[in-house]
Amino acid sequence: MIEARALSVGYGAKVVLGNVELEVRPGELTLLIGPNASGKSTLLKTLAGVLKPVMGAVYVSGSELHGLSPRERAKKVSAVFTGRPNLGAMTVEEVVAMGRYPWTNLAHLLSEEDRRAVEGAMKDVGVLQLRRRKVSELSDGQFQRVMIARALAQSPRCLVLDEPTTHLDVRSRLEVMGLLLRLTRTRGIAAIASTHELELALRFADRIVAILDGSIVVRDDPEDLLREEAFLRGFGLNGELTISPATLSVEFRRGSSQGSPRVFVIAGAGTGSRVFRALTRRGVRVLTGVLHRNDVDHHVAASMGIEVISEEPFHPISEASYSAALSTALGSDAVVYASPPIGPLNRRNVDLAKELVRAGRRVLVMPGVSSGLVRGAEEVEGVGRLIEELVGAGDRVKWAEARSG
Repeated sequence: MIEARALSVGYGAKVVLGNVELEVRPGELTLLIGPNASGKSTLLKTLAGVLKPVMGAVYVSGSELHGLSPRERAKKVSAVFTGRPNLGAMTVEEVVAMGRYPWTNLAHLLSEEDRRAVEGAMKDVGVLQLRRRKVSELSDGQFQRVMIARALAQSPRCLVLDEPTTHLDVRSRLEVMGLLLRLTRTRGIAAIASTHELELALRFADRIVAILDGSIVVRDDPEDLLREEAFLRGFGLNGELTISPATLSVEFRRGSSQGSPRVFVIAGAGTGSRVFRALTRRGVRVLTGVLHRNDVDHHVAASMGIEVISEEPFHPISEASYSAALSTALGSDAVVYASPPIGPLNRRNVDLAKELVRAGRRVLVMPGVSSGLVRGAEEVEGVGRLIEELVGAGDRVKWAEARSG
């Protein structure tokens, strides 16, 4: 376990981040988030023993880290920092074997135990099949795995990583995060990594450390941060961007300008979320209902600042909610029926769509499990086609026609 006690980190006498109290526990993945230049890298380098504390101390399994010799320190903590070092023509196996240096003699000859450790590290991170390849030939994702394998070959108790997903594609970012989480479980090591991937941090972290206004906030339940105004403000999530506590997705909620077209969306069970996002991006004012308060579409709409006509969970749609939805939809420029699954509790949404068709409102039906229930509406093949129909060229004429229908 890594422990920081009354720790201040920086360069020389200059403090970048102070009063750090932190535990990185075995078998857990701790993720560190914060704005650029907030001190993330400086903190990690101090926890790894690369930088000396300005004040306070770092302990690893009870030993004061900076009081240990470099060799003993390397046996306890291994690190992977940003950048791609020039390793020449070395093979994957040769690079991973470098992690055994703290355990070897002065000649750095590998024992049978060392070779087993190298083999196990390559196997655990999924690069065993690349062992003969030159590292210069690897993709960024493969190279990052090799660097993690080298760190594991040190047989450390703690692993420190600085932005391990930087420059990786989407698949590789997910794979690396999943790998780190798995390694903490299978090897029982304590791991801390910094990341700019807020959504990944909330999904993968056992514990999260956020740097806010020069100090750290530690939460055992990462999602607790989403209820803290200081966190939302510090990460720019209380304006055009927000994050849904239910889906952990960052949402865009640009306000529509005066005179913007209004579209009412009948949705549910996640069928409306992509429609909400597509229309909002184009400056359309979205309204929706009737949605039960525990429905995923309700959570997404609420986080986006969309006006929602709601119903209590596990209750059939009431007459009051139905009437409010009908009145709101009749005042809109167009209606989208997202074809949600229909059951006893939300079947009146089908009645709502049918009544709007009878009233001459423009109703566009998305493909889905209940798309055949609304006759007389316009069927569209997908979101792309829906956008063309609603806000494509000549949209003002279409809106005028819809409004007067």
